[in-house]
Amino acid sequence: MAGIGSLVDLLLFYTLERILYNRMVCSLGQNSQQVKKAIALWLMLEEIGYHDLIRTINSFDNATIESLFYEALQCLLCIHPNSAQPFESDETPIFTGLFDEPMNPRFFYYNREFMYKRYMHIMETVCDQIFGETKAVEVDESSLRPAINPFGEGSSTGHEGIAMYAAGTSSRASGQVIGETSRQSSLNPDASEFNPGQTPEDSRTMFLTFSLGHPLSRDEIIDFFTSNCGEVVQNVFIESTRPGKDPQFGRIVFTNSLVIPRILNGQTKAKFMVNRKHLWARIYVPRRRGSS
Repeated sequence: MAGIGSLVDLLLFYTLERILYNRMVCSLGQNSQQVKKAIALWLMLEEIGYHDLIRTINSFDNATIESLFYEALQCLLCIHPNSAQPFESDETPIFTGLFDEPMNPRFFYYNREFMYKRYMHIMETVCDQIFGETKAVEVDESSLRPAINPFGEGSSTGHEGIAMYAAGTSSRASGQVIGETSRQSSLNPDASEFNPGQTPEDSRTMFLTFSLGHPLSRDEIIDFFTSNCGEVVQNVFIESTRPGKDPQFGRIVFTNSLVIPRILNGQTKAKFMVNRKHLWARIYVPRRRGSS
């Protein structure tokens, strides 16, 4: 179990996630373990540039949230080890209205190895800490003290019978801190985050998406970035598809991570026109607690 100070910081930072969890479990009656998995998937998507997913999803009506929840569970089947390639519904659009680019289960299957590592990391370091069996672990705004959990008989997180209480509210939830905490955070803001499974290649990689029916070849992608940035491409990987199906996803690995900020110009995603075909590119940014 994490120290009280670290756990409180974690709970405060993930206030929106806890609100959404309570809504889905308590109000919509969804299975708590399945909700935990869906939120972990959404947090993983936020890491690769799909920002404010939790905030956006929580703003929807209950029927829309349930629809997105079932789609998240479908996507989870595509990233698990030994998952089967999604043939039957591989072009069915998912998460409609959340993204400005095409998305379907093939995206998750193609990136399954990377996504599964990040999903498991988020489950273990975030979701298993902030979510209980019947309700999210609570944070009070008046003091810092453990208290008897008023809403459940235990949790799968190791916080059985305990609700955490701390002053202040999450800056992610309100845009500012309301009140002051009664003690200093125990987290070192300058410490580097441990990201198991992350390799130097991850920091030089971008996720690529093509318009449905308008794929780009490996050579087209290399030529485009070479003509604009010089000899910066180490490799390009394109989704392998069954006969008659166009690839829609890929990854590009650059020779140096410093190339990516030049391409994105301060953003976490970019949209290009390559030979009159759309190309979306996103960077993977590990979530760091306390960052905006």
